[in-house]
Amino acid sequence: MFKKTSMLLAASIIILGLSSTANAAPKTKYGVTVVECDFDYEDEKFCTDSRLKSYATVMKERKPNFNGNQVIYIFDTNITGYVNKKPYRLVVIDPAKKTVVPFGYSLSAATGSNGKPIIVNKKGDTIDFDFSIKSNRFCFSGDIDAYRMSDSYVDQPFCFKYDKAQKDMMREY
Repeated sequence: MFKKTSMLLAASIIILGLSSTANAAPKTKYGVTVVECDFDYEDEKFCTDSRLKSYATVMKERKPNFNGNQVIYIFDTNITGYVNKKPYRLVVIDPAKKTVVPFGYSLSAATGSNGKPIIVNKKGDTIDFDFSIKSNRFCFSGDIDAYRMSDSYVDQPFCFKYDKAQKDMMREY
């Protein structure tokens, strides 16, 4: 009886361990590899079948627009923990390596503490993305919505640099 209980306990621990690491592991499908499927305390899933298909399509159809040979792909999503906000997510796609690196923040239009929109540029927009093929720098004017890392727009953009060694966007302060 003790042996049977021990075996069941060991099997349960292994199954729980596998299920908890499954989302953290990279996922490959449709010829692309996503290096991170989701982030702690976030609802966005970057490795769903439809997302993987969209990355493969973007990789085939779009020309590089960032950091020499990469593609920044910005998409809107319904998933957010913030009421009355239309969130955007982004990934950095490397067509040569066929990898997708998700950005850990949800981005939304700039709003004041009263919830009213804030204009972020001379065109009258409440959200603005700034990046180019000639630079590894990505800047965003709007609000950052993330667990324990939320920030509201205040007169200047939030800027990040893509670090090839880290395979991630690193925030500039």
